Amino acid sequence: MTKLRAEDSERRQAAGHGPDFLEVLSRSLSVIETLGDHREPPTISDLARATGLPKPSVRRILHTLTALGYAETSGRTFRLTPKVVRFATSYLASGGQAQVLQPACEELSSITGQSCLVGVLDGAEVLVVAYTMPQQLMSRSLGVGTRFPAYCTAAGRVLLGQKSDIELESYLAKLKPVAQTEATQTDKTVIKSEIMAARKRGYSVMEDEFVMGWRTVAFPLHRHDGSIFGTLNLNCKKSPTLTEAEFDRFVGLCGRKAESLKSLLI
Repeated sequence: MTKLRAEDSERRQAAGHGPDFLEVLSRSLSVIETLGDHREPPTISDLARATGLPKPSVRRILHTLTALGYAETSGRTFRLTPKVVRFATSYLASGGQAQVLQPACEELSSITGQSCLVGVLDGAEVLVVAYTMPQQLMSRSLGVGTRFPAYCTAAGRVLLGQKSDIELESYLAKLKPVAQTEATQTDKTVIKSEIMAARKRGYSVMEDEFVMGWRTVAFPLHRHDGSIFGTLNLNCKKSPTLTEAEFDRFVGLCGRKAESLKSLLI
């Protein structure tokens, strides 16, 4: 046991973590995240390979998650249960965001007839935390909990523009852009230029890079203290009625709605 504790201490130090870092919690969260990333329910061996953890550790974590109701098993495979949504609910409820963001999306969507979402930056991805899609629109399936790449979306470029220059360079150095559509920009020099343009302009407009046939505008959502929370996005399906003047009007509506939420986010 003493040897194991010494090894854990060495790993924490090597990773830059302090003495209060809980290795078991870190491993458990890694398993939860990996469970959520799999399209098909994985086995213990699948999770061990994906996380780099020993199979006995993965087995104990899964046993605990299953006993607590956060996971369920069917034969040799495991999947998360709806109970994990409590984590997201707690996050949104912590500052009253759930009562603010979803109604804001619904109002903007009702006025414009377009889809609206709120996204936050989670690593290299944008995570949707509020979403509304009018019934008359058809698109790829989105919803609360959906993730998409930051580099090729208006929301992502706004949020990346809020990073420091050092943080942005670190992100770009690790980035391996993959084309989502024929219009996706994969040149990192151009991606950086677009991010810097979004930072300077205060918002980002994008067309066809993530989904063909859609034009998107994203504005930053700031808390009342000025810190960044996420973005408010209006996703507009291109059509003959979506004229340049109409889109400009939607941009103005989105920007004003984002500004109005500042005093409500804590």
